[in-house]
Amino acid sequence: MNLIIAGVTFVAAGVEWVEALTIVLAVGIVRGWRAAATGTAAAVVLLVAMVAVFGVALAAYLPLVRTLIGVFLLLFGLKWLHKAILRSAGLLALHDEAAAFLETEEELRSAKSHWAGVATAFNGVLLEGLEVVFIVVAVGVGGLNNIYSAAAGAALAVVAVVAVGVAARRPLTQVPENVLKYVVGIMLTSFGTFFAGEGIGVRWPGSDLILLPLIGGYALASVFFVLYLRRPPRVPGEQTLGIRFLRAAWGEVYGLFVSDGALAVVTVASLLAVALFAQRFNTQLAGLLLVAGVLVAIVVALSGPARARARK
Repeated sequence: MNLIIAGVTFVAAGVEWVEALTIVLAVGIVRGWRAAATGTAAAVVLLVAMVAVFGVALAAYLPLVRTLIGVFLLLFGLKWLHKAILRSAGLLALHDEAAAFLETEEELRSAKSHWAGVATAFNGVLLEGLEVVFIVVAVGVGGLNNIYSAAAGAALAVVAVVAVGVAARRPLTQVPENVLKYVVGIMLTSFGTFFAGEGIGVRWPGSDLILLPLIGGYALASVFFVLYLRRPPRVPGEQTLGIRFLRAAWGEVYGLFVSDGALAVVTVASLLAVALFAQRFNTQLAGLLLVAGVLVAIVVALSGPARARARK
């Protein structure tokens, strides 16, 4: 068993299972434990089947899906990390399990359907579990090809959360959920970077060991971002001498080569595209394409003034 993979999925899945437990507890208290157990069991069976099916299917076509999995895992991790940074900086409200529990209780008490309890438990566990399924499949299959370790970590998280929840009989508000989401965001972003890089041809020094510097680097960068966002706001228009000097210097250099942003962007993009074309195909035809790209850049730059003149 790969302990790194199991540890990542244990922490990530644990965060999701804590949120699912809050919903199941509310259903059990308001609608009865039978309804809570029925909805939970149905959702868990479906989630296990999804892990088995997608895990085996993707593992069979690993070379084709590694890049895609890495990109989605990177985006997924960045979503978590982005929200965690905003929460830590005080720009986004912290997740409150107690408030979520009371909200679910109120919705259940006002519901008239006999199946409201089963449906709420099923939907809650399924929605939280879908993220767990993605994490298990992406981390287990994406680059390290160890679906069993990833599934074991998620399963152990279920056992741990259920055991604590049964003992407490209340939402696990003492669990530092927001801190855990911060840690999970860093880890998933690191794994996503590693897998996506491998998929597009990056050869990481040290192979899997590069994950440790990636995790440390993203952690340090995120702390810097939090500190930056916590800074007191400046008075509008106030700038330090150094910033004014850099802005003036950049303006002079930029103005020396660029008068229109769209013109510069299209030109540089054309150069890059033609460079790739010349390396792989016909170098003589690449010259014609470069001329065409420059002309397109000019057309794009002139289209704005042309539309403005037409509106007069």
